[in-house]
Formats: sequence, structure tokens, C-alpha cells
Amino acid sequence: MTEEIALKLKIASILGLAALVLTLAQPATAQPQISQGQQFYQKVCAKCHEAGIGPVLLGRGLPETTFTYFVRHGNGPMPAFRMTDIDDATLRELASYLSKSPAKP
Repeated sequence: MTEEIALKLKIASILGLAALVLTLAQPATAQPQISQGQQFYQKVCAKCHEAGIGPVLLGRGLPETTFTYFVRHGNGPMPAFRMTDIDDATLRELASYLSKSPAKP
């Protein structure tokens, strides 16, 4: 191999590594973080509240205390959820998520 070809290969490999480093350094498209409260809503609450069994909760603009009260005490066919069902931290996140959620289109 001539020195000229060896130099061209070396430059090409350096440029390739530089391109790889720049690609890896680019921030990935960030997925929005889903809170424990939103996860709880999607896994538990939505089964009734998005199926027409319970009232619509999203986009109502109700205060957080309304949601925490009904979750702990129940209402009509909705059961009361115990601490073993949903802990206080997750309940606070759920209430915050529901009180700030926009209405579905």
C-alpha cells in the first residue's frame, strides 16, 4: 500500500469516527415523563372513566382535593381505594394530573 492510500484511509477512518461521535452526542428525542399518578390513571381509573361507566375526569378543572377525597372515600359504584391500593404520593400525583389535564378532543 502506498503512503498516499494509507493516509487517505487514515483520514477516512478519523472522519468516520468523528461522525459517529457527533451522532452519539446528539440528544435523543426526549419522551415526556409519565408520572406514577398518570400511570395509575391509565392502568386503573381509565377502565371505567374512559369507558362511560364513571364520569369523565380529564379536563374538568376540578381541584386536587376533590379527586383525593373520592379516591379514598368512593362514590356510588366507585369503590374507596385503600393505602394498599394507591399510596399517598401516587394519589397526590394522580390528583395533580387530573386537575391539570386538558379535555380530550
